[in-house]
Order: sequence, then C-alpha cells, then structure tokens
Amino acid sequence: MTYARIIVAALVALVLALTAALVGSWAPLVVSVGMAVMIGVGWPAAAGIRARRRHNVLIAVAGTLACVLVQLYPSQRLVWLPAIIGVSFMAACAAELVRGEGATYRLESALASVTGVLAAVAASGWIAFSGVAHEQDLSGWLTVAGVGAPLTAILVVAGARVISAAPPNLPRRGMITLGVTPVALLGMVAVFTGQVLASVVA
Repeated sequence: MTYARIIVAALVALVLALTAALVGSWAPLVVSVGMAVMIGVGWPAAAGIRARRRHNVLIAVAGTLACVLVQLYPSQRLVWLPAIIGVSFMAACAAELVRGEGATYRLESALASVTGVLAAVAASGWIAFSGVAHEQDLSGWLTVAGVGAPLTAILVVAGARVISAAPPNLPRRGMITLGVTPVALLGMVAVFTGQVLASVVA
C-alpha cells in the first residue's frame, strides 16, 4: 500500500503539471505552489527532520516564493532561484542552531531541509516550462510526446529509487510527498527539454 500511494501521487502530480502547462495562465502557478506546499508539509516527516514545524514553513515558503516570482517575472524566469536557495540554506542552518548545542542530528536535519527546499523551488520550473511551450507555440500532443514521455521515463527510474528507500512506517503525508518530490524536481528538466524541443521543431 505504501508503494502504491507513492506511485499514484507521482502519476497524478505529473499529469497535473503537464495539463497545467498546456492550459497556461495561472494554472501552472496553482499546481506548482500545491507541489511546493505538499513538499513543505511532508518532506520533514519523510526525511526524519527534527524540529519539523520550522522546516515545514521554511520549505513551503521558499517554494511558494520561487513560484510567485517566476509567474510574475516571466522574462527573468529562473534568475531569482539561486538567491532563494542561498537564503533558505542559511535559514535552515539557523533553525538547527537555535535548537541548542546538545540537540541531535542537527547537520542531518539541515541538509535534509535544504534538499526539500531544492525540490520545492524546482517546482517553479513547471511555470517556466509553460511559458516556453506557449512562447514557442508547441502543440499539445507535441508537448506530451516530446516532454511528457522522457520525463515519465526519468520518473520511473527516480521513482524506483525513492520507493526502495521509503521507510516502512511512513506517515501518509510523507508517502504523498515522496511521489510529488521527483515530479517537482523534474520541473527544471522540463524547461530544458521544452527549449530543446522548440529548437528542433522550429
């Protein structure tokens, strides 16, 4: 059942991301923010992060901010993302420092939190991909076949690794997050794939 939920979550997230990219307008923002918030809610539990609430907020806010900036400033697309990741890294370290010198797994929790931030921020790539698809007038079937097919193949490989590493007693939100996270990370791959596809069919 654990594995089935992860697989279903991944497939649903991928279908929603591709559909939103084809629809355009504010749809990619809604889906991307949803993925970022889901990662913020579930990643700390899935990764075993201590002091989860502060990292819940950090990951969700970083991902949401990245999505909003990519949506509002399409010409700059991914320019702001390194700054968001850098500030989030410092915030994750600070969140662990305030736990005190005797707290356990501070380094592991900080690194796991930054990984969650990377995934949440990467979800904004689906917004940028939607912009590329509409700017280059990529048709729906071409987008699904040229971008969706390779991303599905990557997702199968990444999903198998995620499933094999999933703890047996993972909370439901953690299981859903493990399915959503690879799809969010593929947002950046989608942008690159869309640009390559546009140059090929131009």
